[in-house]
Order: sequence, then structure tokens, then C-alpha cells
Amino acid sequence: MSLWLRLTRAYFDAVYNPLYDSTTARLSRYVDSQKELAARLRVEGRHSVLCIGLGTGNELTSLRARAPDLDILGVDVSPAALARARRKPAGEGQGTAFALMDAQQLAFRDACFDRVLCYHVTDFLRGPATATAEMMRVLRPGGHFVISFPARSEGLGLGTSLLAHGLRSRGPNGASVGRVRGVTALLLGGLIYLPLMLRPRPVIFAAGQLEPLLRPLGARECIIESDPVYRDHLVSGVKNGGG
Repeated sequence: MSLWLRLTRAYFDAVYNPLYDSTTARLSRYVDSQKELAARLRVEGRHSVLCIGLGTGNELTSLRARAPDLDILGVDVSPAALARARRKPAGEGQGTAFALMDAQQLAFRDACFDRVLCYHVTDFLRGPATATAEMMRVLRPGGHFVISFPARSEGLGLGTSLLAHGLRSRGPNGASVGRVRGVTALLLGGLIYLPLMLRPRPVIFAAGQLEPLLRPLGARECIIESDPVYRDHLVSGVKNGGG
């Protein structure tokens, strides 16, 4: 395991994942974004879905709310994140599996998933192009993907946007969060995002670079939007072939 991967795993295990669900995951902007990700992925029936960089498992909840019978496999480099994901209601029972895995080296055969979702993960990778090639490799022809790519350096602009939005956040049931609780979330959120704001960004993409990256890998019908949470590029599309 590379030093970069060890440091990334240590940060996520010790800081990011323990606080994530009580801060960022409670923002209304984030909750709405999770629903939109599931909609863009066009899941239905018993589709097999690969969630890369699953984190604490919030994608499981949004995906199962849209299609309860999905077969979902979530992978992440953080054991602590996967442990939290397993404990969530959407992570229990049949149809959900987990694996400790690097997005740049997916241990799956070619064309074995109907859908691939990778949200706010390539920001942390030294080789996002390698990881993207791996995602497209394991996606079946005709399958849909949603992948986010870093659009700019994460600095005070992102931190201010997320933290200020915390005062207008809501809980999982949609109820408004009180001001004291909101201020607490801001402080904890600051603890989470300060290292992200200060770290060097491995790779940043311009919107015009994404289709040239994806099309040689078999992507078509690419739609590039701006992610409302992390201000990254959010790309949805289909892999060539299929019905």
C-alpha cells in the first residue's frame, strides 16, 4: 500500500468518517443531492450497482429508497467507513455487500455491473484517470454511470459554503435543526474540512477535459453538471453497447 493511500485511510478513519454523518450528511443540500444521484443513475429492479468510495453508506439509503431490490456492492479504502455503512438499515440484509478496495485497482471482471456510482472520490486519488478507466471497465455495455471530478482547488470558498449552509440544515426526517445544534455542526464541519482545504489537490479537471477522458473508455450521452455540495463536475452517461 502506498504512503498516500495509508495517509488517506488514516485521515478518513480517524477524523472524516466519525463526524461525517452528524455534519455534512445532515445538510439539506446534501440530502437532496443524494436523491438526485440515484435519479441520474436510473436504477430499477434488481440492477447490480457498484458504489465506489461508499464512505459511511448514505448512497445505500438513497438508492434503496428508489429501488428496494437492488444488488449493491460498496467499496472503500476505509475499514471504519464500511463498518458504519454496515450498521445502517439500508446496509443490512441480503442484496448488500462490502469490500475494502482501492478505486484504482478494482478486483472485478470486466462488464459485471449494471450501474456505477462514484461521488466525491476522485478528489482524493493520485490517479483519477486510472480509476475512471477501471470504473468503465467493470460497467456493462448499456450501463449507466455517475462520476464526480474535482473542478477547482478546495479552499475557503468551499468550506464557507458548506459551513454557512449548516445553519439551514435539517435532520433525516426533514425537520429544521436548531441554531445551537447548527453552530455545533459548523464547528465539527470545520474540523472535517480544514485538512481538505489545506491539502494539495492531485488533479483538477476543466469541463472540456471530461468527454475526451470518458469517450475513449466507451462513454456516450455524457451530461456534465455542477455538484451543489462539493462544487465538483458531476458527469452522468451510458457505456456503449447493450440494448
